[in-house]
Amino acid sequence: MADPEMTMSVAPMVAEFEFETVSTPLRRAAGRLRAVLPPGWRVEIVDAPPRRYGNRAPLLRVVMPPE
Repeated sequence: MADPEMTMSVAPMVAEFEFETVSTPLRRAAGRLRAVLPPGWRVEIVDAPPRRYGNRAPLLRVVMPPE
């Protein structure tokens, strides 16, 4: 019999951790780009605007530091 106090699932924590650390080609490209940008610049992975046909794919966005 399962202990009702111990039936709490940790899957959401584990799943959230896995999604943040998953290495994808886009994340690897973002890391390489961050490595060569000047200090203060950042790289974001964002959703693409909706297209008329087909699926949306994420994009890399390079953001300049505010002056």
